[in-house]
Amino acid sequence: MTLKNRFALLFSLFFTLFFAVVLLIVFTLFSEYRQGDFYSRLINKVDQIYHEVDKHYKNSTELITDIDVQTTYKLINERIAVIDLNRKNVFQSSHSQPIELSDRQLEELSTTNPVYFSNKEIETVAKLFKQESAHFIVIVSAEDLYGNSKIEYLKILFYWTFSIGFILLWFFSYQLSRRALLPMDRLREKVQEITFQNLNNPIQFENKKDEISALASAFNHMLERIDKAYKRQREFTGNASHELRTPIARIGTQVENLLTEKTLDSQFKNSLKSVHEDVYHLSDVVTSLLILSRLDEGVKTDNFKPVRIDEIIFDIADKLVKIWPDFKLQFDIKNKTNDELIFDVNGDDTLLKIAMTNLFKNAYTYSDNHQVKVTYELTENTQIIQVYNSGEVPIFKDNSPMFQAFSRGDNSYDKPGSGLGLRIIQRILSYHNASIVFISPGLNQNLFEVKFNR
Repeated sequence: MTLKNRFALLFSLFFTLFFAVVLLIVFTLFSEYRQGDFYSRLINKVDQIYHEVDKHYKNSTELITDIDVQTTYKLINERIAVIDLNRKNVFQSSHSQPIELSDRQLEELSTTNPVYFSNKEIETVAKLFKQESAHFIVIVSAEDLYGNSKIEYLKILFYWTFSIGFILLWFFSYQLSRRALLPMDRLREKVQEITFQNLNNPIQFENKKDEISALASAFNHMLERIDKAYKRQREFTGNASHELRTPIARIGTQVENLLTEKTLDSQFKNSLKSVHEDVYHLSDVVTSLLILSRLDEGVKTDNFKPVRIDEIIFDIADKLVKIWPDFKLQFDIKNKTNDELIFDVNGDDTLLKIAMTNLFKNAYTYSDNHQVKVTYELTENTQIIQVYNSGEVPIFKDNSPMFQAFSRGDNSYDKPGSGLGLRIIQRILSYHNASIVFISPGLNQNLFEVKFNR
């Protein structure tokens, strides 16, 4: 998860929870207020009824009727009951639905402690009144229709408020995090544009006081140190390789001249041949390092021009036959398009010759019959060159990559080489926006596949 999405998620979760808690508190407080207000009205009703009952018994000994307990206002679905401590009815306003108290509720009653309970929408209050002659319990139940309707309306209002607020909160939190972290995205884009060719180009920011600018400044200092170290390493590799070429060439020439002497004995001549192979190997390493150094300096793709890949293949094959007379090349062509067959690729002629030479040398060196099979395949979008040879499939120790510098497989223990050939091939092809992969299609079969985009 990106930092932007994480920030938006945490921000939204926090304020969504906060918003929900606030709405729940407001709803709870309003519900308690409604209940307390209606409780006060019920208590007031109970007190009025008691005064009416008390007034009646002071003036008469007859049973109480509805007329005797008339009050100034009437509650919705109101029911009134007056009973004594023995639960004998003194008065019931509704005989069809009498009001009854449980034993626990009777025990809780006192002159200072009324009993309140509710059953769905109906709320009831009972209060004990003590007189010298008798004790009465006045019970009033009613429905707070208007208060409950306000509660229901408040539920709907809070539901839609929370739903709309939830959507708006998540939307604006994402936009806020996106806007707040926009400088970070710009920094990431500028960092992605940095290559070894523009290490000395610092990242510029308009705002000089925020944390992003401080991060960019620290990154610029790191780039400066990397650029200096990279230049020193490249300069050393290039200079050392260039200075080594001359003495190595001289040694090689002198060894070749000595090998032409007919007076040398066979043992000494074999020793010279071994030295000559080592010199050739050392020269190959130095040349490879020079090529890598040149590639590190960058190749301007604007200077690329169309190069016929088939001419490069045949030219390399002719040169390799002179070095290895038993070198054999089989060349096949596959055209999987309706277009005219083309062999042109856009690139640098010298570099492509180096890459293909190394690829053919590698195929010849590790083949068991010194035969290299090359297939050129043209598709709608790619030009594919497949270099195939039969021989032991290489296995690399410690799972090291095949195209890593100085990495060699277990089938190279008796073969000369530096482990730079495949690395050079890959680097050259990457500069041409091409790719190379290794495939083992079967037992003791090796296939390198190069793809150029058309």
